[in-house]
Amino acid sequence: MNSVVAEGRTYEEAVEHAIQKLGVRIDQVEVDVMEEKRGMLFGLFGGKVKVRVTHQSSTEDRIDEILSGIMKHMAIPSQVEVAKRGPDYLVNIGTVDSDGLLIGKRGETLHALEHLVNRIVHKDPTERGRITVDVSGYRARRDDQLKTQAAGMAKKVRETGREMSTDPLYSPDRRVIHLALTDADGIRTYTVGDGLAQAVVVAPQGSGGGPSRGGRGGRGRGGRGRGRGRGQGGGRPKENRE
Repeated sequence: MNSVVAEGRTYEEAVEHAIQKLGVRIDQVEVDVMEEKRGMLFGLFGGKVKVRVTHQSSTEDRIDEILSGIMKHMAIPSQVEVAKRGPDYLVNIGTVDSDGLLIGKRGETLHALEHLVNRIVHKDPTERGRITVDVSGYRARRDDQLKTQAAGMAKKVRETGREMSTDPLYSPDRRVIHLALTDADGIRTYTVGDGLAQAVVVAPQGSGGGPSRGGRGGRGRGGRGRGRGRGQGGGRPKENRE
């Protein structure tokens, strides 16, 4: 929040001076009267009102300020757009030629940036909405790639009867895999590993491994466990919360 102190001959004039300094609208501020002196002759002359006007930043404004500040420190010309989607927020950062720098290998830099923004904003206990950060539409392209990968893995698991696992993925990517295969015939998924990046195991329904959670027609996805294949991790089986 930003605040300024302003004076005027009337309350309205003092507030107008303040919102001009802040560059905001009257419906975006809170006003406290600090001092009020009535003028002579029915208050028409010599009056003075001093007010403190505080800009009540919205969550969208805070997200914009945080990311714009980070981009400035990184010397990356960019445009930040924040849209509210129900209780959550979708952010897109547009750049001229720095998309790859912000995305990183398999989205690692982007996920780190998203994690940082969520941690900062959620220091306010009243803010519970999830913030998703995207760069020039990368997430939509990444989601399509992951869905294609999930379908291919499920096909191979049906053919071989053996589990397969992804490389370690961050939570949003794991969720895409799980959701893509929620209703896949004879297939279940579970997560293995520790830390932010964990692998998703695609397994035949009814096979050993992580605990299974029932779904339609006996299909479902379970929790973390032990899987066979590339990119698997350790850790005790736990209920999947993704």
